[in-house]
Amino acid sequence: MTGPGDMLREAAEVMDRLWAFGGWEVTQTHESLRRYLVEETYEVLDAIESGDPDSLREELGDLLLQVLFHSRIAEESGAFTVDDVAATLVAKLAARSPHLSNGHTGPLDVAEQEAAWEVAKRAEKARESCLDGIAMAQPSLALVDKVLERARRAGFPDELIPDELRTVRIDDSGDTEAALRGVVLRFADAIRTAERSAGAGPHDAETWKRHWRG
Repeated sequence: MTGPGDMLREAAEVMDRLWAFGGWEVTQTHESLRRYLVEETYEVLDAIESGDPDSLREELGDLLLQVLFHSRIAEESGAFTVDDVAATLVAKLAARSPHLSNGHTGPLDVAEQEAAWEVAKRAEKARESCLDGIAMAQPSLALVDKVLERARRAGFPDELIPDELRTVRIDDSGDTEAALRGVVLRFADAIRTAERSAGAGPHDAETWKRHWRG
């Protein structure tokens, strides 16, 4: 009879056995696996959309394979192991969830929990910009949503948001993704420039306006 985590350990051992054969797996790099990671992530999203738990279980397994694969590649170069990945996650969750160790009992206030998470997150990473930590490689429409969310949370006034980010225009060139990416990256650069000009935050709307050169 297996206990919690036993099959995770076995999955890591299977990855090691595959690696030991020295076939296709050992020819891969973090870069060569990028497209598989993206594909598997979208397949997880499709499974969630379908509402089929069996499909979701399978696709999450495929996503787990990507974690194991990248960790095994890193281990080969001496960078880190899958245990290091798990340890980093455990430490992060413990640091950002003080109720795990402070004797708290009973239900949590969600707003307080989210606030404590953000405080701990900021303490871990000295951020110079409200945009720090955003994955700039994500699809441009998702990137727009994330950049605008962060900017508004930092007090950025809506009237300074360019019209090109409010309305997506699709033309016959086939470069809508690239065009929107260019707009949002320029907007992000302008935000960082304004932040450097204004100095340490937080900033109110008037401060943003005084230092905005977008």
